[in-house]
Amino acid sequence: MLQYVIIDEHGEIFLNDTEHKITDQNLLNQVFQNLKLSEDQTLITDLNDEKFIVESFDFPIIAQAIHLSAGRLLIYTESGLYFETLPEAWTVNQKDHFCGLTVNGAPFRLSKKALNQLFSMCSKYDDDSFTIENKRYATPPYYLPRTEIKSSLFWSEIYKNESRPGWDLNQPAEAFKDMLPRLKLPKSRILVLGCGYGHDAALFAEVGHVVTAIDFSSAAISGAKKKYGHLSNLTFEHMNIFDIPHEWNFNFDLVIEHTLFCAIDANQRENLIVLWKRMLHEEGQLMSVFFTMFKNAGPPYGVTEDELRALLQPSFQFLFWGRLRNSLPQRLGKELFVLAKKR
Repeated sequence: MLQYVIIDEHGEIFLNDTEHKITDQNLLNQVFQNLKLSEDQTLITDLNDEKFIVESFDFPIIAQAIHLSAGRLLIYTESGLYFETLPEAWTVNQKDHFCGLTVNGAPFRLSKKALNQLFSMCSKYDDDSFTIENKRYATPPYYLPRTEIKSSLFWSEIYKNESRPGWDLNQPAEAFKDMLPRLKLPKSRILVLGCGYGHDAALFAEVGHVVTAIDFSSAAISGAKKKYGHLSNLTFEHMNIFDIPHEWNFNFDLVIEHTLFCAIDANQRENLIVLWKRMLHEEGQLMSVFFTMFKNAGPPYGVTEDELRALLQPSFQFLFWGRLRNSLPQRLGKELFVLAKKR
């Protein structure tokens, strides 16, 4: 049975669920000293020689102090643990937090106090780097841009060249299969953006909802129509989502998000949220699966719960917010289910 360590938004540490808080200092030290990202970008740790998946609301290590020792930049936690930072892994995220990896591969970010200490140590700093004792540390944007993902041809080539693209589950997302019968939605007008081969869209259409599904890739739409074109209440459209006409505004009861937010340029995320809100009527809802992982090179790009909440909160009221543990093995520890109502 898989076991989990939870690091909540207050930095409290729990074992498997939020009723079992870890207070033993030895165990707490083990959590942080053994933190690392696995090859598939799952955040993991070891406790008493057992492996645990770590669900962290924000960066798991928040540095409260930073010091230079023998040419190494060391960060310190509130409890006094310290870690050597990886010189080539410094970045600045969209909240202007300085982030990085320890030499063991654990993600961290600097607190405001630690950032001020860093600046006081610098002989030089600008938007792209900082310099300490004649050593320059590059600080590129956290999310590494890829211009080609803005082209529909990029996505169509993947569909044409790969028998099953990495994001295609060949079935609907586990979260939607689980939640749909429990929510007992009335017959709804549903919009699925970035529908791919249409598995999620078909799930909702098959139980009677009227579904419109859109994808940037002509190859994806062609494949979706072959699989699910027989469903009369499911319409597929080949379109850039950011070109959706204003005639569609406020027309939908529910917008479905799954593997689109993680696929677009991070600078377009706020535009996507505006689009969700524009598509929904006053009582409309967003049902979504997000990839909460520390992956800044994409697609897929990750996002922290902290970052996601800050992005969504102005436009949506959260009805449910929780990590998924009934997903596919390769996605465990990396999925967040959010159900939210338009503000």
